[in-house]
Amino acid sequence: MSAGTVLGIDPGTTGMGYALLDARTEPARILDCGLITTPADGTAAERLLAIGEAIDLLIRTHRPTSLAVERLYFNKNVRTAMRVAEARGIALLSAARASLEVAEYTPQEVKLAVTGSGSADKKQVQHMLSLVLALATPIAQDNVADAVAIALTHALRARLATVIALAEARA
Repeated sequence: MSAGTVLGIDPGTTGMGYALLDARTEPARILDCGLITTPADGTAAERLLAIGEAIDLLIRTHRPTSLAVERLYFNKNVRTAMRVAEARGIALLSAARASLEVAEYTPQEVKLAVTGSGSADKKQVQHMLSLVLALATPIAQDNVADAVAIALTHALRARLATVIALAEARA
């Protein structure tokens, strides 16, 4: 598990949140974040193509060492779940093509890592992101904040894994 530059992805087909986080700094630093938009009147294939091209460009531009993505959870709306799964698959494909390390986290794991509570709401996550990352202004867009939180979760886990490995090597 590496803690270089992490590309965090909050999957979706109408707006996919992304965040690039430099996990080597303390606190971690946001290099770029935003929303990958897709053509509103585009077909499912055109939307997925737009997502793939945008992720590929982010990877070429920022050269992350890993991709952290939200693991799917049960959704009552099967159609929505399928669309999100397709978008998530495009992100995983882009990561595999670039030989990135891939990590997957459930929403509860992300909330726990960022706030200390797996049942935190979005506002609590956004508030803690502002504190932990020393942001001047909170991230207001839900999908973008979720992507930052996913990247931060991976950065925190990677740091912990490094500390554990060093302790085991000394033992």
